[in-house]
Amino acid sequence: MRLIVLIIYAVIGTVPFVFAAVQPWVWSVYVAAIFIAFLFLLWTNRISFDLTKGKVFLSTVLFFFSYTLFQCIPFPPQMLRILSPYRSQLLDKSSLLTDIPVSWQTVSYSPMGSLSWWIFLLSLLMFYLILRVNLSSHRYIKTLILIMLITGTFEALYGIIQALVPSVGVLWVNSSYTGCARGTFICRNHFAGFLEMVWPLGLAYAMMYGDWAERPYDDGHTHKKVFKNMLSSDRLYRQLFIALLVVILVLALLFSKSRAGITGAGVGFLAFILLARSPNKRLPMFFWVIVGVIVGLLFIYGSKIGFGPIIERFLELREGISRLALWKDGMVILKDHPLGIGLGNFGKIFPVYFTSGLSEVTVYSHAHNDYLQLLIEAGWPGFLALVSGFFIFLGKGVRKLKRLNPHDDPLRFFAATGALSGLISMAFHGFFDFNLQIPANCIYFVTLISVVYASLWGKPHKSSGSFLK
Repeated sequence: MRLIVLIIYAVIGTVPFVFAAVQPWVWSVYVAAIFIAFLFLLWTNRISFDLTKGKVFLSTVLFFFSYTLFQCIPFPPQMLRILSPYRSQLLDKSSLLTDIPVSWQTVSYSPMGSLSWWIFLLSLLMFYLILRVNLSSHRYIKTLILIMLITGTFEALYGIIQALVPSVGVLWVNSSYTGCARGTFICRNHFAGFLEMVWPLGLAYAMMYGDWAERPYDDGHTHKKVFKNMLSSDRLYRQLFIALLVVILVLALLFSKSRAGITGAGVGFLAFILLARSPNKRLPMFFWVIVGVIVGLLFIYGSKIGFGPIIERFLELREGISRLALWKDGMVILKDHPLGIGLGNFGKIFPVYFTSGLSEVTVYSHAHNDYLQLLIEAGWPGFLALVSGFFIFLGKGVRKLKRLNPHDDPLRFFAATGALSGLISMAFHGFFDFNLQIPANCIYFVTLISVVYASLWGKPHKSSGSFLK
């Protein structure tokens, strides 16, 4: 089991640093590591998979994998005319030009490319299953969150340096977006998406160290008592240190100048506040103290660096092709291919349909909308299965969290709160970008799902605060 845990920590702790693993040979290494861990888990047979919990979510995910694999199976011309009439017409026209009869073909335009991305997505499913059986204790949940927080802090510090010193590139690569925080990510929007998932965990980590031994008080006198106890507690210094890390994360996100990323972080923060409300509908005083410290430090540091470039970025109207134009042309692909074009094929097909940008030199390989790209590539069956499964999981997670009390198990309560907030941020950001086409962000997204499952459906711990020992 130690080997599996080490692989988990190594994957999460390193994948953002290698350009977010966007190169196929890089993410192939991580796929191999995940496959090894999964096969080792099956071989040892030490832990059985309990698939009865979250079975609706797993059922929709398995249907998605079955359908997208179905897109890569060759069919005779007669069957292809039913499954993909537009592709069949193109093949018939090419057959007339080349005088070569149409052979068996797949729904996917590039089945090998689709299989490649399908295998990567399969490794994510394996990673989720591995985390499900390994995040069985407070220690593992806490360590996992801590690794994500430390990794995110290093990325954030590097991003702030890039914002302060525009000549600093991404490692040894001179990338675009000079003067913007982007860490080791090539694109600032994906860097912002990464931080969206990490910073709520930092806030959650700070909240775990609160004094949850007592039940909430109702009158002002006892609130003063709670405040005095908080100031005299040695946990306060830990909370303030973690709050400082959160400030660094949020500052780096702001100076990425990603409009959708900053807005998504705001959505995540609002979600955190709503989710953290305890059953008595009142948040403890030290929550607002920690939030106030974070906001105060953020304002002080941000004022020193300057918020002007961020405001300018929000007011800026980009010249040329807008996202709406890309989406409009993308919908034409969907109209011609309701059952999809195959995973990873958007960049191969879109140039043919890009009528809104005939004068543009830029070739768009992504739809800048995770939902639309998934819909175009996986078709309506694959899209409805995966998206509905995710939102069902999200809804059940929120309902289950609202029935919990942070006084019973603060670690699991706030771990779930932070992870759900990060997922909600990414769900919003997905309408404006393609973060889930970036392997590192995909791995962190799946990790958040696993933290939610482990915190809400895992075995509860009876002793609140024992995880701090």
